[in-house]
Amino acid sequence: MILNEFSGFPFIDDSFDSRRLLLAVAMLRWARLNGFNGQRPSRSELEDMVRPDRAREVRALDLRLDLTEAEITGSRRRQVADAVALICKCMPNWRALLSVPVEFRRLTHSQAISASSFAWPQCILLSDHCFEHDYVLAEQLVHEYSHQWLYFLEEGWPLQNHAEGARFTLPSGTKGRSASELLGAMHVTANLKELWRVIPVQENMRAARLEHLAEYGRGCVSLVEAATPYLTPDGQRLAERLSGILGN
Repeated sequence: MILNEFSGFPFIDDSFDSRRLLLAVAMLRWARLNGFNGQRPSRSELEDMVRPDRAREVRALDLRLDLTEAEITGSRRRQVADAVALICKCMPNWRALLSVPVEFRRLTHSQAISASSFAWPQCILLSDHCFEHDYVLAEQLVHEYSHQWLYFLEEGWPLQNHAEGARFTLPSGTKGRSASELLGAMHVTANLKELWRVIPVQENMRAARLEHLAEYGRGCVSLVEAATPYLTPDGQRLAERLSGILGN
């Protein structure tokens, strides 16, 4: 379904039609708020549905999780813009994926470097550590944008069956992750491998990071067989694609 509708998956397929997916998501959000009554939204109404605050309004109909972190401001907003520009210079085909409206907020009271949540669509949380080096910020932005685009897909095309299913321990030692979260970890890893092949860093740093990502990716692939029964056909297709990318 996803492959037919959108010509691939985000980041891993240059043919992926990001505009078509955003239009589909906007239609779904508008219908959730206005009812499936046969009316057609205007262009401005659909554009409105892709705003982060409107996205959270729709998500709160089913899933409400308070978001209290403040938005980043000043020099850090400029650092984010510079990092996005760096990523787009390294990976020009990702430009459209990194231009979707997103709020950036501070990540506090957490050991994580950055974070996203399905409950907070189009919101990326960044810790102070992200801003210590441009390559760290670039990596974390790719990490979280990868999650955001799978969240877009999951608004209309779930990757996991509704049943709770098994829980998995990721190669990092993170426990209690669902089958769809395993896919998310694999998707991030595949995209970071592409970034680290070309981002301007010292070669010894590049080699070490790519080795770590390769090992992590293979660890994720080893879990796919156990996760497959809990994935939808779209989720299984994505798992196959990512296993092929990461299993080498």
